[in-house]
Amino acid sequence: MRMLVGDIGGTHCRLALAHIHEGRVDLTQARRYVNADFTSLAQIIHAYLDSTPGSTANLACLAVAGPTDGRNVQFTNLDWHIDTRALQADLPLARISLINDFVAVGWGLNALQAQDVHLLQGGTANPKAPKAAVGAGTGLGVSIAVAQGALHVPMATEGGHISFAPADPEQDRLLAFMRRIHGRVSVERLVSGPGIEDLYQFCAADAGQTPPGPVSAPAISQAALVQTDPVARKALTLFARLYGQVAGDIALVANAQAGIYLAGGIAPQILPILNGPAFLEGFHAKGRFSDWMHTVPVAVILDPDIGLRGAAIAGNA
Repeated sequence: MRMLVGDIGGTHCRLALAHIHEGRVDLTQARRYVNADFTSLAQIIHAYLDSTPGSTANLACLAVAGPTDGRNVQFTNLDWHIDTRALQADLPLARISLINDFVAVGWGLNALQAQDVHLLQGGTANPKAPKAAVGAGTGLGVSIAVAQGALHVPMATEGGHISFAPADPEQDRLLAFMRRIHGRVSVERLVSGPGIEDLYQFCAADAGQTPPGPVSAPAISQAALVQTDPVARKALTLFARLYGQVAGDIALVANAQAGIYLAGGIAPQILPILNGPAFLEGFHAKGRFSDWMHTVPVAVILDPDIGLRGAAIAGNA
């Protein structure tokens, strides 16, 4: 049976047809839409179905960027509200279900193949233990998945909003710097795209330089990777260390002996930095649990379709 799957963000929407066979999720007819070009999600799905002749899908599972009860969602960064009952009445689909977009990533961990990941640490995997996805992008998503039969079943969390805990004097200064901007400092304030921008300002100020004003996270990352800006290199290396610290904290919370997976759009783009020592130094630095941290597998997810694959598995579960 083929299923319509979607990954609906605040700016873009991706739709595809999914077929699950022997645990493998095959995607066809994947298309991307700009939400601002349409007045509703129903209009986007109509456009997709009209451009996909011969589609036999009558079920849909949509990953949405906001908290959902499976039937309704008010998007966090988009002025759309979805009620699946109204959506079904307007579309030739017998059933539509919604899941949070990072829960979809958690489901998608079940579909990962060796070529879909880049290992940062091999560790000693226990496939019956929990695994977790930690994803830096516009924000910081966290999903913890527990083994149930043949699958790891994810739980929705708000792990990106736990408090930042500085680990050394430099990070003490960073916390003070961020408090002046944000008040309470969650880990999402640092391990995210906007976090990279604030880290750049901090590193300049901490070096006694006048902060240069707003610089975008992609520009900072690019300057760091080609090593044209020492402050950018410092900021992105600090970002990697903080990412490792947070991923290590989540590994401890979840007892994630089946693996920690870095999701989101940033990690695949900064692999040369993540391959350096900073990320794993931050990940390992857990005091009495440092030895255990070396046993946890850690990988970067390279598959951009993990959310769509996860939606297919969730819709079929």
